[in-house]
Amino acid sequence: MTTKPSDLIAIANPELAKKLAEQNQKQKPSSKTAEADSTDTAADEESIRSAHKTYRQEVWRAVLTLNVLRYFFALALILMSLTIHSVPGFQPFRAFTHPDLFTACASVLLLSAAAFTLLTKNRNLPLRIILITQFFIDTVVAGLLVHATGSIASGFTLMFLIVVTTGSVVLSRREALALAAGSIMVIFFEHFYSVLTVESGIDWRFDALAMYGILLMFMAFAISSLARMVRHAELRSYVPGNESIDEFLRREEINALKSALAATQGNKTEAAKLLGMTFRSFRYKLSKYEIS
Repeated sequence: MTTKPSDLIAIANPELAKKLAEQNQKQKPSSKTAEADSTDTAADEESIRSAHKTYRQEVWRAVLTLNVLRYFFALALILMSLTIHSVPGFQPFRAFTHPDLFTACASVLLLSAAAFTLLTKNRNLPLRIILITQFFIDTVVAGLLVHATGSIASGFTLMFLIVVTTGSVVLSRREALALAAGSIMVIFFEHFYSVLTVESGIDWRFDALAMYGILLMFMAFAISSLARMVRHAELRSYVPGNESIDEFLRREEINALKSALAATQGNKTEAAKLLGMTFRSFRYKLSKYEIS
């Protein structure tokens, strides 16, 4: 059976979905008007389905591209590690305290990229779960790389800026701020641990800690807000005719829920997975719109 659920749920964020107004009662049009409207509506829905399918494919393609960048970065780290171990006197870092940890981080990054590539191609998990897990692993790896190369003075601290920037584009504002807060916690913990380790010889850098904390939170808020505005602008471009965006979203969300149920022969767990939703959220939507 061909699956044709609407992809607006992937476009509209949860905050916007909560604000959908109740659908107003509409008067039945005359027979001639109804026939014309039926033709226009069919054309509009076909256009919308095509646009949403393209949008969905582009989102998954973007995630694959992000994994390709992980491959290049991981391979560069592995090559750097091999060079350090094989070439005497080659030292690209001012402090290289944990060479084995550096190599391990490069390997973990490479393996995670391969795993997420398979998950993205097969689409075994909802897109949001894949993204959140990816950025969580990237944050941890960034912290370990910083620890292996001289704490907060390491150039790998910039990885946190890259992770938060890319995460803020594809995640919701709340998730982006959580990612920034998690990155700040990792930076603080790593620096405190490094300084308190007697043999490290690393000094306190409270100024750098404060700078990174403020910068990461600002970037997360600003970029996620801009990304949200862009998503809303793109969403409005899909609204046909004079229909309000609230009515349009409500109607398309109901169509998506019904289409997913039809595509999975009424299996609610599979339907929720098909739409990239949790089962709890899917069940709530069914109850909200009184869909059996």
